[in-house]
Amino acid sequence: MRLIKPIIPLVIAVLLSEGIAMGSANESQRSKANDVHIGPNAIGMPLGRVLLIRKGENYCAVRFTRNWTGKTDYEQHAEYESCYQGNKTGNFRRANVKYRKEEVYYKKPSFSIFGHPISMSDKRDIRCGPIELWWSAGPELTFVYFNRHDQKQGDYYGIELAPTKWGDIAEVNAFDPRLTWYRYDDNRQRVNIPIDRLWDDKEGSR
Repeated sequence: MRLIKPIIPLVIAVLLSEGIAMGSANESQRSKANDVHIGPNAIGMPLGRVLLIRKGENYCAVRFTRNWTGKTDYEQHAEYESCYQGNKTGNFRRANVKYRKEEVYYKKPSFSIFGHPISMSDKRDIRCGPIELWWSAGPELTFVYFNRHDQKQGDYYGIELAPTKWGDIAEVNAFDPRLTWYRYDDNRQRVNIPIDRLWDDKEGSR
């Protein structure tokens, strides 16, 4: 019993995360490859476009460069690059920016519980400086959540996300007035916005 008790919360968290991730992926089937998907618990981004992350006065810029399926539909992979700026300036051109490039993935399930596939070798969280956030893949878009995959979902962690049109992290201005910063919001309706129209109502305020 001593071995079973610590495992139970982990299994429950994984089961819940699988269900929530697939919900967002299914929703993205109605999205196009050049859409931004705004959801209550995640933002879906097209490949090659920058998503900004803010926690307090610390800023991250994340850009997914590849997204592919493994040997089965369950096995999803993505490559991303991130830049972290922790000096409160939001300036990603400075030499002190911490750059990272790596792969995240869901691997082939190691075993199943109650018919639900579980893999112990997954790498589900993107990293940007000290910030780690859950990633999942849809048919067209790549999703970033407001929490790590093993955390309870909700507006508990001070995470804000802002989708952008930028394709190069060097272009980023974290204080651009056209940006809309989103927090977790259970009541927010899902919406798909073509990336080229993301700032249509704010272009004049540039």
